[in-house]
Amino acid sequence: MLDGKIKVAIDYKRCNPNSCEKGICLVVAICPAKLWRQLGPYDYPYPVQGFCKECKKCVESCPLGAIRML
Repeated sequence: MLDGKIKVAIDYKRCNPNSCEKGICLVVAICPAKLWRQLGPYDYPYPVQGFCKECKKCVESCPLGAIRML
């Protein structure tokens, strides 16, 4: 973590976009650094490279526990 970046991971076995409101992943909406993307409703979210603020909001906001920090 010398470069200030933290890797986040998603467990696609636990992730289920159908359980999110209107298929919009809460993790994508809540990340203050905008490190998560989702191509469209009901698509799986995915992390992009960038500076993580280490707030862990993504980890805490996923109701399925599909997000973790590495």
